[in-house]
Amino acid sequence: SCLAQADKIDEIVEANMKAETINGIAVGICVDGELVEERVYGTANIETGTPVKPTTVFKIASMSKAFCATAAMMLIDEGKLSLEDNVLDILPTAPRQWKDIKIKHLISHTSGIPGAQGFNFSAQYTNQRFFDLFRSQDLMEVPGSTYRYNNFGYATLGLVVGKISGSTLREFVKERIFDKLGMDDTHFYDFRRIVPDRANGYNRGNGGYVNPNPLRPNVYDGSGGILTHLRDYAKWDAALRGESLISNRIKNQMWTRFTLNDGKRGSYGFGWFPNTVGGERVVYHGGATQGFTSHIIRGLESGVTVYVFRNGAGGSVMNLTRAVFA
Repeated sequence: SCLAQADKIDEIVEANMKAETINGIAVGICVDGELVEERVYGTANIETGTPVKPTTVFKIASMSKAFCATAAMMLIDEGKLSLEDNVLDILPTAPRQWKDIKIKHLISHTSGIPGAQGFNFSAQYTNQRFFDLFRSQDLMEVPGSTYRYNNFGYATLGLVVGKISGSTLREFVKERIFDKLGMDDTHFYDFRRIVPDRANGYNRGNGGYVNPNPLRPNVYDGSGGILTHLRDYAKWDAALRGESLISNRIKNQMWTRFTLNDGKRGSYGFGWFPNTVGGERVVYHGGATQGFTSHIIRGLESGVTVYVFRNGAGGSVMNLTRAVFA
């Protein structure tokens, strides 16, 4: 397991930083839900020269999808929602051509929802305005027929969770997950908020780093948008090793590849990619957004989790996680 190679972690990470010109990295290793290694490298903010710390807060981008999927499955476990529910029954102002899309299609990236025409990351949207971007467009394929990674499907799933819970996705996740687990420094992105120890995040520009566009619509929360640090995220991993949030039965459903209409398996479960690494069943997920990349691998048999947060955009972070996990 990765623990035998603890002395090699620095070597692996430093090579990755050099190869991909990444400015700062945090690596966490948990065993059976306990954070046993926290390694930090480089700077969190180039302008101030602040080093990365174990409490440096990173945007984890699409690694947030696991939280949205878990929130939906908590509602399903409580009988407030069903995988077979039609999206239009819950969100009646959504486009009529979505009539055959069910919750199971949103959560498994098989909804067929097309890209939103004219979606602007620096705008804010009501549900109505968001749905208007899709009204003139047909679905890309029949719901359930094709796996196609879909941020807009997860944005819609987040709106479903908000509607069913009577609040918003961010309020539900805060109350039912972050607060319950004591993830006190973890939250959804709000560009006005003062965030202690926040990593700045950088894109590559001509000849060096540039600051990324900071805005992000709340309607997109289901797809990404969570900020966290190594120690808070370890509490989430610990919760997934037990049944404090969701039962093993539900987790097994989330960690199994979704069955498509033709009986074949898609690539995705619910909020995670199920796979094998070195003969072990794992679930993994990456994240990429303006200024940040992230990745996690969770061993379902060994109890080992490796996750990486980087405050630099682009390049491959998955190879780094796998090298540490191996």
